Amino acid sequence: MSHLLKEYSKNLGVEPSKVIVNKHFYPISCDNFIVIYNEQKTNSKTYRYYSLVIDILRSVLKNNNVEVVVIGSDVGASNRADYIYSNLSFKENAYIISKSKLFISIDNALTQYSSSVGVPVINLYGNIYPSITTPFWASKNKKIDIEPNWDGKPCMSLNDPNDSINKIPAEEIALSVVNILKLGQQNFINFKTKLINKIHANCIDVIPTKYIDLPIFKNEILNIRLDKSLVDEKAFFSYCLNHKCNLVTEDVVIQLNSIEKISKNINSIILILNTMPSKIPKKYFSILKRWGVDFQILVKNKTILDDVKFEYFDQEVDFADTSCEKPKKIDLSDRFFSFKKVVEGDKVYKCMNHWKNNVDNDDNVVDNADYWEELDYFYIYEQHRNG
Repeated sequence: MSHLLKEYSKNLGVEPSKVIVNKHFYPISCDNFIVIYNEQKTNSKTYRYYSLVIDILRSVLKNNNVEVVVIGSDVGASNRADYIYSNLSFKENAYIISKSKLFISIDNALTQYSSSVGVPVINLYGNIYPSITTPFWASKNKKIDIEPNWDGKPCMSLNDPNDSINKIPAEEIALSVVNILKLGQQNFINFKTKLINKIHANCIDVIPTKYIDLPIFKNEILNIRLDKSLVDEKAFFSYCLNHKCNLVTEDVVIQLNSIEKISKNINSIILILNTMPSKIPKKYFSILKRWGVDFQILVKNKTILDDVKFEYFDQEVDFADTSCEKPKKIDLSDRFFSFKKVVEGDKVYKCMNHWKNNVDNDDNVVDNADYWEELDYFYIYEQHRNG
């Protein structure tokens, strides 16, 4: 497919010329740096692994005295970047890009600007073919277009149901940085993606045995796991008073009079069933609806699934398939990042398996059912220990 500017040129009868931008000065605290544009507003253009890219590149960049600047949003990559300049104007962003050694971004107006002033560009694509919006004025040795392995073809939409852009492995971007800057240290990219997590939203499961203030999760919805341990009532109510919460319970229907005072902070109730419960009256669901609380039933025992669906046909009923096994391409020498956190008191674990076994901060893949049940939250990779 031809470039968008060429299509405009044919229709309007004019040749595209380099853009002229009246840049606005913005004070930058470094001289030798690369820039990452972090998009968080458009689903199909939001790449979620910039933090990982920076981690992979850290030693290479440090050896070459190169720092990392993030513009756009401060969400995601901010805790890895050397400097963050978020929510600036187009002209201020243009000034920062013009002073950089390299610009990493999704396809947008800033990548076209970067190509017009001779700054090398690494361009990520999530919803469109590179040929349509590749940096127009960049020579071949000053741009690298990275596209995912499409499931058919790009969605051509702002919302991508396949989340294609996040199928781009982090090490492919890191290697592109090394190549385009001619750092000559490809062997430092000691990282290979084995499996990319399907669920990108953070999941915070809280075991309410002791209340601890959680400011780092202030804007997150907490899953209060009443099914995992004996509950400390004071801790339970403290979490529900200070956070938006989902309540998760197993084979126990929560009595509404016990949560009425905290109902404004309850987002949903999730009931996990192994056996057929006593009939829940319709009034129970109508009260929850009046409070604005969603209700969901997850059935672990498949033999009762049809009966539960028939009994509660106007409620959300799903099968909770826990029969998960290790994927064949995963080795037990692999490591993982987790998009799930399990909190009990002042301890934070990477998954339920770590919580059960009191494993603080290990990143090794574990071969058991508890671990694989949460596979959708894991980014699994291969990395040599001496790397």
